[in-house]
Amino acid sequence: MAFFLFDKIFYLAMVTAPDMEIDKRLEQIITGNMNHEIIVLGSSRGARNIIASQIEDSLGVSTYNLSYPGSNIEFHDFLLEAIIKHNKVPKKVLLAIDEPDELLYNEMIQFRYDRLYPLVGYSYINNKMIERGEKNQFSKVFILNRINVKEIRFSPKKFTPLDTIAPCGSMYVSYQKANQHFHFPEGKPSYDISLEEEKYLKAFRVFQKRCLKNNIELHLVFSPNFRPHNFAFEQRITTISDKETNQILYNQNQPAYKDSNYFFDVNHLQYKGAKIFTDEIIRQIR
Repeated sequence: MAFFLFDKIFYLAMVTAPDMEIDKRLEQIITGNMNHEIIVLGSSRGARNIIASQIEDSLGVSTYNLSYPGSNIEFHDFLLEAIIKHNKVPKKVLLAIDEPDELLYNEMIQFRYDRLYPLVGYSYINNKMIERGEKNQFSKVFILNRINVKEIRFSPKKFTPLDTIAPCGSMYVSYQKANQHFHFPEGKPSYDISLEEEKYLKAFRVFQKRCLKNNIELHLVFSPNFRPHNFAFEQRITTISDKETNQILYNQNQPAYKDSNYFFDVNHLQYKGAKIFTDEIIRQIR
């Protein structure tokens, strides 16, 4: 009984946690406030390289970027499922592909549980964490089992220059990362299928099926990196893609993609590079 009463002390921390968050996008999804015709999903390549407001202005349809740096295909599918369940189903989804790590293990690209913990007061989020094995059934009863004590805050979070979210959801940057050494290598990159994670393959297929089932037009978007395009990886993605799935590949003859002045680092564009790439996306969608 003493523990039960002690546990309830943390109720206030749980219900006020969403107010401490500055990134409200996931909460907007599960509360039904993310209704747009075009949704952008992906990790940092989607967040930095695709400017949702530019797409909206050019095509005249509401567009929002829900890309989270450091997130993987399982997290993207979790977001898509939540969007469909709680909001108006989008007409188009742009999925920014991580080349060549989309289906490989990468410690920098994970399921973003840190985005879920502040929202565990919502049953939908808690149940999803139970479903994924991050929590157990006791989290339905005990608050201490549900929350992450490390996430408890008494003041709102603040944006840093790198994670500032534009009104359209994009997270573009207008400067270059310090201590970068740019060198555009020669050669033909390879891709080893044997290194793929089965759970990521499954999530990729489920993501496509979810789009097909809900009549969502899916576009797989390959962003420019400061290195040659990996055609072997592109072919692998094509092989496991549904015939209804579209691909948007950057123009490899665009001089800006071999000019380091347009890049934040070797994997991400700066704002002026993102504008050029987003224009390519717009033309291909049209």
